[in-house]
Amino acid sequence: MSNSRFPAHGSMRLSIQGQLLIVEGSGPGNIEMVQEYQQQVVGLRKQIMHAPWVSLALLSGTPLVSPEAKELFIQVVKQAKSMNLRATAVVFIEMESADLVRQFWREIYTSAGLKFSFFDTENEARDWLQSVLENDSNTDIEQSSSDVRH
Repeated sequence: MSNSRFPAHGSMRLSIQGQLLIVEGSGPGNIEMVQEYQQQVVGLRKQIMHAPWVSLALLSGTPLVSPEAKELFIQVVKQAKSMNLRATAVVFIEMESADLVRQFWREIYTSAGLKFSFFDTENEARDWLQSVLENDSNTDIEQSSSDVRH
């Protein structure tokens, strides 16, 4: 982490609903904003990491960051994955240059090895995330029952 002397650009708000981490972000952002996110999200992740969880990113403005910040974000996502994160759904709100922004976030989630998808509405995203958690739960049950020896 670099010692920066610049204020964070961009904004974010974090909240939890059950096993869902909600990130409301607006950009563009800088590495200081990613570092701030990294510090704020750790405590929330610790609250939900006891079981599989998912995240919902509601992004507006032009949510892009510098290459250095992008690399840090990939590490942040990898860390979340190691803390039981199963998938992220992304909803772009009033987005300009949506194709460029979509490709940017696709590269982050693909590099981190995380399951993700883009949606037009928050309801569609929530439905998909719920199905991810349900399928994950069913898979765990199936694996547990197949491991039983008679």
